[in-house]
Amino acid sequence: MNTSSCKKSLVNFVKKEWGHEEWIVNNEKYCGKKLVFNQGYHFSMHCHKIKDETFYVLQGTLYLETDLHGTIEKHILNPGDIVHITPHMYHRLTALTNAAIIEFSTHHEDDDSYRLSPSGKIDLSTLNLESLQ
Repeated sequence: MNTSSCKKSLVNFVKKEWGHEEWIVNNEKYCGKKLVFNQGYHFSMHCHKIKDETFYVLQGTLYLETDLHGTIEKHILNPGDIVHITPHMYHRLTALTNAAIIEFSTHHEDDDSYRLSPSGKIDLSTLNLESLQ
């Protein structure tokens, strides 16, 4: 192994209202992050015009909402689940328990997020999850 390609530190650590992001790599071709969620929090309902993402659930249980051109879907995600988020697909993850995912994506640009609603804490009892079980 070429030791110059072996890294022991994160590219970035970003504190968020819902938890934090551990940036593993972000170069001109691709991006990899670990997203860690605190129970009862969600990230904003948002989309990307360019970024294409795949989420892999490492631990915990999450509630996923997506909206692609008016087609709304809702899913419960558990460890091992994989979700593909295409450009222009609005999406939001809510942590039903403490949770962590790996995000694989095209290059991350800060100005490629278009938000409909903010991140924040949510009363989990207000979610209608019975039909999704």
